[in-house]
Amino acid sequence: MEDFLILKLIGKGSYGKVYLVKKKDDGLTYAMKILKKKDIIVKDQVSHIKTEKKVMEILDHPFIIKLKFAFQNQHKLYLISKFCPGGELFFHLSRVERFNESSVKFYASQMVLALEHLHEKNIIYREYILKNIKFVLTYFYLV
Repeated sequence: MEDFLILKLIGKGSYGKVYLVKKKDDGLTYAMKILKKKDIIVKDQVSHIKTEKKVMEILDHPFIIKLKFAFQNQHKLYLISKFCPGGELFFHLSRVERFNESSVKFYASQMVLALEHLHEKNIIYREYILKNIKFVLTYFYLV
């Protein structure tokens, strides 16, 4: 944890919080998910979290978030990945009410390529919802 500087809270979930952090040695920014072990155990999500980490480590695709670092201490788990400053697909769609046809084709093609990569690795992605699709510029990433 001493290698990172927490800049601000950027999200909250059922198992923890996500922070924008800066790695001290190179100055790069990342998203750091901090999960409380106690909550994961109480909610019977140990296997789910282990699978999430394993999947994020093995995937290597331009439209899927890759785990950069992971570590733990006695009480918490830390998962660090690319920071996607563009927001969620849900946010962008709510601003315009509906995407034009060319935007739909563009985003849908990225989603299909990401899903194809997952299926090639025998991974089924069951949380394909607008809030789990993050943007960096005009490209999205599954998280």
